[in-house]
Amino acid sequence: MDTLNYYIEVISDILSYHGNTYDIQINYGMLLLAMCSWSFTVLRVFNTIPDFCFFTASCLYILFTVQIVSCLLLECVGISGVWCAMVGFSYRMWLQLPSDTVITNKLLVFGTFASYVCANVYYFRLEGGFTTFAHVLATWLGYEANNLWLKTQQLRLEKHTKKSK
Repeated sequence: MDTLNYYIEVISDILSYHGNTYDIQINYGMLLLAMCSWSFTVLRVFNTIPDFCFFTASCLYILFTVQIVSCLLLECVGISGVWCAMVGFSYRMWLQLPSDTVITNKLLVFGTFASYVCANVYYFRLEGGFTTFAHVLATWLGYEANNLWLKTQQLRLEKHTKKSK
């Protein structure tokens, strides 16, 4: 039981930035922005809300698990890998938005990306290159995960089209 309590305490420290309120505000604010962009860009692909919710919950589970395991291995704290990956995924979707997409929706995603850049400049000045490298890596992984996901969706559509014929 002591081992379980230890890991609960360590994970609490990871998710709460050891109680640093500035980091909590910045990172959970960025998570909220990333979730808004994610919702706008990803929801467009799904036919039903339950499918979207299942996909989003699955992705968040994977992202938080990878984030916590990374922090346990690297002895760091935070959730920035989660929102960085979500921004990368959303940005890739944003690049493919139809030209008739409502401008406010495009601005939401663009504003999220601009906030992402500002947060990363702040953390680069505060903590240096390792944190920035980790953020860029997580963003790139989110972007590439979107690439893989889109290819999977395309293959699924082609398979369904062949069955229909």
